[in-house]
Parts: sequence; C-alpha cells; structure tokens
Amino acid sequence: MGTLRFYKAFPGGNPTILVLDPVAPHERAAVARVLMAAGHLQAEQVGFLDLGARPVRLDMMGGEFCGNACRAAAAVMVMEGAGLAPDGGGMCGELSVSGAARPVRLRVDGHGGDCWAEMPLPAGDGVSELGPGLGLVRLPGIVHLCLDEGLHPFPADFEGEAARLRARFGLDGEAVGCIWYSAGAGCAIKPVVWVRSTASTWYETGCGSGSLAVALWLGRRQNFPVSLEVRQPSGAGIGVTIAADSAWIHGPVRLVARGEAFV
Repeated sequence: MGTLRFYKAFPGGNPTILVLDPVAPHERAAVARVLMAAGHLQAEQVGFLDLGARPVRLDMMGGEFCGNACRAAAAVMVMEGAGLAPDGGGMCGELSVSGAARPVRLRVDGHGGDCWAEMPLPAGDGVSELGPGLGLVRLPGIVHLCLDEGLHPFPADFEGEAARLRARFGLDGEAVGCIWYSAGAGCAIKPVVWVRSTASTWYETGCGSGSLAVALWLGRRQNFPVSLEVRQPSGAGIGVTIAADSAWIHGPVRLVARGEAFV
C-alpha cells in the first residue's frame, strides 16, 4: 500500500481528482480506476499534476484533454502558490496539458474567483454536420458528437447508446463524448464521455470541452465572438467565450478536499 497526495475539485460539477505525486505513465489508468471507484474517493475523472514543472504539467488519466480539469488545476495552483502570477487583481499563467500541442493559458479572477482555461480549437474543418441535429466537433485531445435532444432523445441506456454511436461513426480516439443538448430558452447539455484507457463511460455532471463543442456547433454559421452559458447536469453553468482565434471556458471551481489517498 502506498499514499498519493491529492485534491478533489468540482469545476461546475464533474468531480475531478488531481494527484500531486508522480505516477508512472503506464500506471496512471489503473490508479485512476482505483481512485474513481465508489469504495474510494469517487470522481468522474483523474489527472496527474506536476506543480514543479515549468510550465506546470497536467496529464489526464487517458492522455486526453480536459478543460474542466485545467480549470481545477488553476484552483489548485492558486492554493499551492505554483505556476501563476498576479495580474490585474487576479492570477494568470500557463499549463502544459495532455492532448494539447502547446500550453494553454489560465486565469483566476481575484483570489479563488472564477477559473478560466483557454481551449484548443479544431484544426481546419473541425466542425461537420453528420445529419439533422447531429454534429461532430474534433477538438485536440477529445472528439464530441453533438446531438439535438429534440431530434435524438436522451436514452435510458446512455452507455449502450454512446457505444453504438461511436461504432456507427467510427469514433475511436483517446476520449469521445456524446453530448445531448437543448437550445431553447437557454442552452443545456447531457454529456456522456468515454475514455479508452480506463474503459470508463460517465454521464458527467459537467463537461467543459463538451460545452465548447456545443457552442462551436451551434455557432458555426455565426460571426465570432460568441458568448454562451451552458447549463450542466449539476445545475451549474459553464461560460464559453469564442473569438476568431481563441476560446475560453470559465466559471467557479470548488476545492472540496485535499489529503493523502491510500492506493
């Protein structure tokens, strides 16, 4: 039995464990499965955060990209005094993260305020229409299938349906999301995310990259900038701001626990 230092965060839902001690890359998926389990810390995802790297480095459990984990990392970096510098009453810095070709920028409003994470945008024609109310958004590090819930109702067997959709459209990346959305009076999502290395499928209580994907899909015929608040299954909102050459997600992050976990 060993111990690992960790934080547990809620970035708009989406409970996330960030491990601070080194874990060998080939052991990360197995460690993540232990930590996420119902008999352990419980979470929807696990990341491994190296606060001593410059810039600070975040590796997700399956090598995927996760915007919400980046926002959680920003909150931890404020608490640990690592990797962020004062900027106009808040803090800013960069984070090197799996699934992204270059470091992403981070901002924290005030001390412990809203946490912002820059999001990698699709290369070239990364947004495509597969059918009525059915869009594919290929983000660096994760692929999302966006489904209009009015045309494609959310299924009772969401795990089985997500697997069938991945097979139907040949979606087999490190991580694949099926994001059911409604865009009536406001925008809301129901994200189901599969990660290959942990063989895990979660109906996530919040999804930052899924929120961005839906904003890109809904805004594909509009002129940028686009600003949208996306309601999560947790009831919280995640803000999405897209300009011509950049995108950010933002909102509160709650740090709910830190300590040592036995593994």
